[in-house]
Amino acid sequence: MDDGKMDVSRTETESEIGETFKLTEPRLSRRRSSINAFSDELLNCQLCHSRFKNPKSLTCLHSFCETCLDVFIAKLPGAKNRFFPCPVCRELNPVRKRSDEDEMSFKAPISTRSSFASLPSPTERTERTMALTLRNDRRCDPCTENGETIQALYWCPTCREALCDMCTKSHRGMRITKTHALMDIDDARERPTRMIQSHEICPDHRGKLLDMYCQNHQYPVCATCVAVGHRHCDTILATARNNRKARSKKTNQTLQQRLRHAIHIVESVMSTKENSHSRLISRKESILDEVSKLKMSVIQLLDELEEKMKDEIDTVARDYEDILQSKVDRSRGLRDSIQSSLTIMTNNLDNGSDYQQVVATQTMRDEVEKFELMADEERIDYKDVDLIFTPDENLVRLAKLVDRMGYVEISEKREITKPFRNCSAQKNGILNGKIKGDRNGCIFNSVDIGETGDIILSDFNNCSVKLFDQFGMFRSSTKLNSPPRGVCLFPDKMAAIALPEEGLIKLMSTEGKFLSHIRELATSFKAYRICNFRNKLMGILYSKACRSLSIVERNGRIEKTITRKRDYKGLGGVAYDPVKNYMYMSDRDAITCFNGAGKQIFRNTYRRTDLRGMALDCQGNLYVCSHDSGQVLQIGPDGALVKSILVPVSPQDVAIEPMGNKMVVVGLGEIVHVYNLI
Repeated sequence: MDDGKMDVSRTETESEIGETFKLTEPRLSRRRSSINAFSDELLNCQLCHSRFKNPKSLTCLHSFCETCLDVFIAKLPGAKNRFFPCPVCRELNPVRKRSDEDEMSFKAPISTRSSFASLPSPTERTERTMALTLRNDRRCDPCTENGETIQALYWCPTCREALCDMCTKSHRGMRITKTHALMDIDDARERPTRMIQSHEICPDHRGKLLDMYCQNHQYPVCATCVAVGHRHCDTILATARNNRKARSKKTNQTLQQRLRHAIHIVESVMSTKENSHSRLISRKESILDEVSKLKMSVIQLLDELEEKMKDEIDTVARDYEDILQSKVDRSRGLRDSIQSSLTIMTNNLDNGSDYQQVVATQTMRDEVEKFELMADEERIDYKDVDLIFTPDENLVRLAKLVDRMGYVEISEKREITKPFRNCSAQKNGILNGKIKGDRNGCIFNSVDIGETGDIILSDFNNCSVKLFDQFGMFRSSTKLNSPPRGVCLFPDKMAAIALPEEGLIKLMSTEGKFLSHIRELATSFKAYRICNFRNKLMGILYSKACRSLSIVERNGRIEKTITRKRDYKGLGGVAYDPVKNYMYMSDRDAITCFNGAGKQIFRNTYRRTDLRGMALDCQGNLYVCSHDSGQVLQIGPDGALVKSILVPVSPQDVAIEPMGNKMVVVGLGEIVHVYNLI
């Protein structure tokens, strides 16, 4: 029958004649399932059906997690007996005598090694059985069990038994054992190594050894399997040769190194989480002391409010204590799983047979990639948690107006371990800047982020400033008499708003939940873009048809002018780098950098035009809004363009979270876009 007929689908008539068509596909699926079952049996505990955790093996060679085995022994009736049955084969195993310090459970005499080290390999077991057979003058094992002494003539490497002539006929006549490849006992005695290494028999072809491996289908095959069902496969490797090749290329060593690196990452993150957990508990006690001291400065009426505040602090801290502990436990579990896989890989490399090493290496490759991904997710997902207490401003000013003693909130700061120039901007969410009471559509032309994550926006079209908390929840807004042009947040919870039409800079407090007025600074100039400069203001100022970059004190007077030029239209943006003491200014299509003495460091032009607001991250990278192109330009400290971040609006201003990775972009429209640099 030619190949063309072999590809024809089977019909009912053909199935009656014989199963000769399409035999390869069911065998492939059956073989794959058998390999998966072997992998699960090799790596999973038979009690909890999960990956081994501190695996131990019994004298019958079955392996279990140490904890699972202890629980199993403890639940047995008569747990103080000297022997206990194996959970799988029921073979009796002696119980190890417990020490004086061990009062929890009886322990089995299990090996201190784990996985492959504690489980004797088929090679070791076959060697012991064969050696015993040869020492006993080659007696037939089945006959010996029946009390007879008959000389053995054949050896079955699958059953690991020596057989006489009569037992050999029975062995070959039984359906379950007729496919076993038998060897002459003399041949086994003269060449035991070859016999031991070739004991894996093909289940589909009688007498054929699984001495090859198909990389296309990822399971072992024999020579007949290759000829029948794998003629079109690209890569068929000899098992022994593939194993030697893997050893020579140090594949297993590379996988071990990757596993060790993943363990190092998880342990580092876990250590930081544990420190954060301890700091949270310590900070809670400190805040409670602060609350008690504050209570002593007010009247006895605040006693009830004090108890209420204590309950709130305890509730917030207790919830996050449980959350942080669960995160630490999750990291510890991931670390233990990776460590268990590393132990399995190491012991398999040292003691496993070629067949086991090939299967384990192929299985572990996916496990390694999964563990690396989980370790990176642990690192990226981690946020540093702290407990922050903010006394109520009304409590400080007037005790009669107090309705609570303060505010408790959790501060989460992401640990930055990757340079931002290698990060991508991933959209984290949006804020709806339009609130109740806005009569017009929103146009946000300035934004800033405080150290606690608060976001302040200047709404040009509604003549107002709006404050949102670190979670994006609306906190407060204030109506103004003229459109604001720039906003800036100071570390001491104060905000500055530039009102150029009135020639004012308005100072407001962000302490508590509301924006409260502090004072107004009447100026001789019109301030537009502003930013924090060592708790002072640095901004773009207009006076007498001149545009200048100047430093302004908090009383409204100009302390120093860096540069001045005649300009009527350009607004641009400003930013300050406190580490290098560099000042940046954008105008139209160029960015200029000045040092602390006012000397120009560089002036670079870019193809993107109409540059607007800018911000600086904690690594010295500059982010500039290109209004016409709808992009945010990331520029290195040397002024070179690193990359362009496409945003869905024509950006007016951008803000970067201090010592964080959050980026906020505003433009025309009521939507505020929030990104994470990861």
